[in-house]
Amino acid sequence: MLINKKLALAALLAPALAIGSAYAAEPGFYLGASGGQSFIDDEQDTAIGEVKWDDDETGWKAYLGYQFLPWLGVEAGYVDFGEFAGNNVQVRGQNAGRFDADLDLSAWQGFLVGTLPIGPVDLFAKVGAADIEGELESQNFGQDSENDTQLAYGVGAAYNFGKGHWGLRVEAEGYDDNEVDDFYFVSAGITYRFFSDPEPVAAAPVAAAPEKCADGDGDGVCDTDDKCPSTPPGTRVGAAGCDCDFTLQLQFAFDSAKLTAGDMAQLDELVPVLNNAKTGFMGGVIEGHTDSIGSEEYNMGLSKRRAESVASYLASQGVNLGSRFATEAFGEAKPIASNDTEAGRAENRRVVIRRTDCDAQ
Repeated sequence: MLINKKLALAALLAPALAIGSAYAAEPGFYLGASGGQSFIDDEQDTAIGEVKWDDDETGWKAYLGYQFLPWLGVEAGYVDFGEFAGNNVQVRGQNAGRFDADLDLSAWQGFLVGTLPIGPVDLFAKVGAADIEGELESQNFGQDSENDTQLAYGVGAAYNFGKGHWGLRVEAEGYDDNEVDDFYFVSAGITYRFFSDPEPVAAAPVAAAPEKCADGDGDGVCDTDDKCPSTPPGTRVGAAGCDCDFTLQLQFAFDSAKLTAGDMAQLDELVPVLNNAKTGFMGGVIEGHTDSIGSEEYNMGLSKRRAESVASYLASQGVNLGSRFATEAFGEAKPIASNDTEAGRAENRRVVIRRTDCDAQ
């Protein structure tokens, strides 16, 4: 056999055996069967002279293998190369001419197989030996048989499916000794691998969605945690469910910081909220505001007196403001309505109790 074929075999086997160790093929037995085409180009010296064969024939094979390492296995099988027609036989020398003959070839063979998986495809290369039996039958010269052990090698690919148990396989095998110039077998077939499927990984349990809690006032705080369970819809509330902003539309008269009876009634509704032991965390600013009539300096002082008037009344009702609430004056700087009308100016004469503890949420 030509030396370049041996070099090609070495080049194919080296990466398969060296790189294959980085991959994990399933260990275990496998078996398969293939059909294909045999090719022979042989020139021999025989008792009848020099005989030349140059023919191809249909053949088949069956094989059994074992993957004993993740990247390496062994394989053995039987191959029937077919019966080559005698009309391609030519004899030279003293018996020059052509004659009819049939050459029937078969072999038992074994290989060391290196595998390189690439996704669902396995590339493989193998090297081993084949015990080839040949039977020559001719009406001119009778029958003759001979056994010959030869170097065998091959390369191929398999596409795996069915969880890796089944594989569609194509390969080419060659046979090499000093007597045969060119002899190889190309085939395609199917393989089945025996191994246990891995246990399915249990899916992580899906956490049940938390049950929606009761929320009577619809402020987003569960009734069990709501310290102020009757806030109006749409009110900005803190973690405890209490108003973050108490805007009191106190009826301050023009240029006055004196609380009316109606003003006191509004503050009286706030007293139990601020006195509740569960709402001791509340803190913020009592803001005073005015309309735009008068100078800015005067209005700043007036808004401060209005804020202090509210703080004093709450303290007189037993609310311990302490350091929880501070007073702050804004004068006419933050109107909420137009100062061009009496109704708008009345809206701007107001006090806002703003909780700063809500701002940290």
